[in-house]
Amino acid sequence: MIRALLVRCLVVAAVVAGCNTILDNRPGTLDPKKTTGGATAQPSDDDRRDGAAGALTCAPSEHECHGRCVAVSDPTYGCGAPSCEPCTVRHGTATCEASRCAVQACDQGYADCNQDPTDGCEVDLSKATSCGSCNMTCPAATPVCAPADTSFQCATGCPADAPLRCGNDCVSPVTSTSHCGDCNAKCADVEHADVACAASKCTFTCKASYHACGGKCVVDTDPTACGPSCTECPIPTNAVALCKGNACAFECKAGFGNCNDKVSDGCEASFATDPSNCGACGKACDSGTCKAGECLQAADAEP
Repeated sequence: MIRALLVRCLVVAAVVAGCNTILDNRPGTLDPKKTTGGATAQPSDDDRRDGAAGALTCAPSEHECHGRCVAVSDPTYGCGAPSCEPCTVRHGTATCEASRCAVQACDQGYADCNQDPTDGCEVDLSKATSCGSCNMTCPAATPVCAPADTSFQCATGCPADAPLRCGNDCVSPVTSTSHCGDCNAKCADVEHADVACAASKCTFTCKASYHACGGKCVVDTDPTACGPSCTECPIPTNAVALCKGNACAFECKAGFGNCNDKVSDGCEASFATDPSNCGACGKACDSGTCKAGECLQAADAEP
């Protein structure tokens, strides 16, 4: 029996790449029996589904994200988190440990002193209460925390490259995120972003797999804020809106297909009942009757 593939349709400009079927091995489909050069095709995610409408079966070291199997060791997909949102570490970079998001490394000038990945690298090492390392409080003889090479150390006064003294902290108002432009002018935290002070003004840069939309960072796959223009992707009939490669796209719901290659009517074909697309695009029933994705013989067709 021919197994129908899950039909996916990508919107590019105003043209949809056709919802093809394995029946005649048109471009865009994979038939393991028709690979070029006699090579054996590797199973795709569709090949690991229990039928066109079935669940995706992933390996023990993988989990399903957005209709595909990804490694639980990949922080781009949240390690093993069901949400599949990328791991982000405040003032640092992320990795996976035991299928969970973890701190890989901290940005210069920050440290993960509580070993809790949920708040990232939470300690500012330029503070007099954590000068250069966790829990290092500057004594009375050297009360201020001043820059020293690539870190900080307790000192008696402020150096030329960090001339502004704010409490017991020596800072540069041009670059300090805690005193950007003046003492206590702290740059606001932005989720999934690296915040900086440049020329005494607060800025932020979204982390990998995120982009800026309206003063915040949203995940690149968010169909409600797709691409640099933050477009809200339309939801065609019987489909789910997607954002792929900064462009709106859609994926047909299980049991439906975009068999006429049109965006306007979405996934118009019901594989369960459409006699022209019974079980898959292009599979026509001679009897004119399709039931539960199978063509009925003329004698079995209901009047």
